[in-house]
Amino acid sequence: MSQEKTVITRQMVYDATKRICGENGLEDTFLESFWQGMLADDEIYLEYVHYLVHGDFACKALVAGVTITDVLVWQIDHFKAQLDVDTTLTKRRSGSMVLLAFDTFLKMKKNPEAYLAKMQEDTGTDYPGKFNGL
Repeated sequence: MSQEKTVITRQMVYDATKRICGENGLEDTFLESFWQGMLADDEIYLEYVHYLVHGDFACKALVAGVTITDVLVWQIDHFKAQLDVDTTLTKRRSGSMVLLAFDTFLKMKKNPEAYLAKMQEDTGTDYPGKFNGL
């Protein structure tokens, strides 16, 4: 019994990312910065490809013990705190929420201490009306 493998090219991943950015109001500058970050980090790139193919998170990539879902949950906490006054790109746009979580995850890999401190001290729901982001 043979199993066929699906071949996912970098161009396919880039095209999907560009489409998601367009559908969610993320500008070309975000796309290019995000893409360069992905190309520079194979571990997070593979996590991202897994998400694009399967629609869920493998959670194999770790930054200081944190997974992409940890980052996403943290960002969602901020999102919930902002529902009434939200002017960000995340309102009613789950695609941008995921891309922004992966973008944060890439940045976190370069400076984990700052992001870990932020995640531990600022949960979003403890400070209604205040959203500092990173």
